Amino acid sequence: MTHSDWLILVSVIVLLVDLIVGIAIGWWVHEANSARVEAFNARQAVDALQQLHSLTCEVSGRVGEHMTRVDSISQELITLRASCNGPKDRAVVDAVSQIVQVNEELTGQLSQAKLKLQEQAETIEAQAAVAMMDLVTGLPNRRGFDDELRREVAQWQQQDTPLSIVLIDVDNLHALQQEHGPQAADEILRGVAQVLNETMRAMDFISRYADDQFAVLFPGTHLGEAKEAAERVRAAVDARAFHIDQTPVKITISEGVAEALPGDDFGSLVKRTHTALEASREAGRNCAHLHDGNKCEAIVPAGGVAVRGLNLNAEEMQALARQLQALPVDPNLDPLTGLLNRRSFFEGLRHRIAEHNLANTTLCLVLVDLDNLKLLNRTHGQLVGDVVLRTITQIIRTATRAHLDLAARYEDAKLAIVLMNSELDDALAVAERIRRAIAACKLRAEGAEVSVTVSSGIAESHGGDSVALLKMADIALKAAKAAGRNCSYYHDGQRPRPVAPTISLAPIEA
Repeated sequence: MTHSDWLILVSVIVLLVDLIVGIAIGWWVHEANSARVEAFNARQAVDALQQLHSLTCEVSGRVGEHMTRVDSISQELITLRASCNGPKDRAVVDAVSQIVQVNEELTGQLSQAKLKLQEQAETIEAQAAVAMMDLVTGLPNRRGFDDELRREVAQWQQQDTPLSIVLIDVDNLHALQQEHGPQAADEILRGVAQVLNETMRAMDFISRYADDQFAVLFPGTHLGEAKEAAERVRAAVDARAFHIDQTPVKITISEGVAEALPGDDFGSLVKRTHTALEASREAGRNCAHLHDGNKCEAIVPAGGVAVRGLNLNAEEMQALARQLQALPVDPNLDPLTGLLNRRSFFEGLRHRIAEHNLANTTLCLVLVDLDNLKLLNRTHGQLVGDVVLRTITQIIRTATRAHLDLAARYEDAKLAIVLMNSELDDALAVAERIRRAIAACKLRAEGAEVSVTVSSGIAESHGGDSVALLKMADIALKAAKAAGRNCSYYHDGQRPRPVAPTISLAPIEA
């Protein structure tokens, strides 16, 4: 074969190879484009995406290199054609020019294939994201949580950074679904998801783990912080008002918490968390347990006071008395309850009302009076009265927002709460929530059961001063006490009115 024949053969081989590559890419694009979203496994989609990106880079490099070579050959052919002496040489140059032209067309086709490949990569990336998301709540689903947990466990094993997780059961969701239908259950799930988003930090990974379960991953978090977060969200869900067709329903959650410990892996960490969650179910739900690596322990609400009740013997009463005597002194706080004292309350109230008037926001005041505190002290001793006040304080802290609301000990048996950015209906719900929780709290001191109730007076600010607001709330409180105590009244601007016992316990929006 002559030199020109060899040149033509080599060029044809190059052309065939490039055509095969182009056909392979086209087949890949066609197959990926025809697949349905439901058929994507998330991990396979991510792997395919990575392969597509790699192939795109490889093809892009080959196309760029090929175009450079074609341009170089074209320039050489122009030079050769100008120096050709005979028809034979000119024929060889023309043949090679035709091959170069075909290569240029193929290069254009490969460029188009590259663009389609990039578009398909973006499509697969979107489909992979959909496969990782729960369509009801908009949170990552279990597959997304498991992937994130595997990454965090690997980082914990390499860098020894703390890692904790909590599993959350929505109590009795299946019963609600059977009674009200799947759409109602979905609304409840979205409501719980909203509470989680409001309560957890931006760095925490929240997901819907199962039909009636959520899971939260706490990176860089030890067990102590995780259990505080778990109790915080449990109390928030317990205090939140949920509705089905405008009918209030009570929703609670149960939780299991665990921290990654030496020797743990993905499976053992999740298993210990499930064990802690099961302990909460067995304890009656609406509570949280942690697994410390050996056993499960109940998580006690902040402050050590469980709103379900107290049972103190004589020795514990004496220990509590010593604890109360040793409380630190703060000129701005009431030493018994830890709330603001009367002087600090008036100062804070004036500031809140000034902000309210300036920003044209809503503000309400709730006065909570412990019924028959003097009789309680005479009958059971002042120490029992102190325990009751501290218990009521803890319930108030749970029902209000520490970063926004204002709580104080207004008088001996009277506590005051300023609710910022809260309409009157919101304040009525908070007052009733506190009243009912206190009435349900059973206290046994040295064998004797102590019943505790409170009366509440609520008023909404309408641009006036602190004196006018306090006067309306106090009038409402006196009306509640005159009506027999253990009830709530509000002032409508003209006169006090009773709060209906069936009032919707709507949440306060932060």
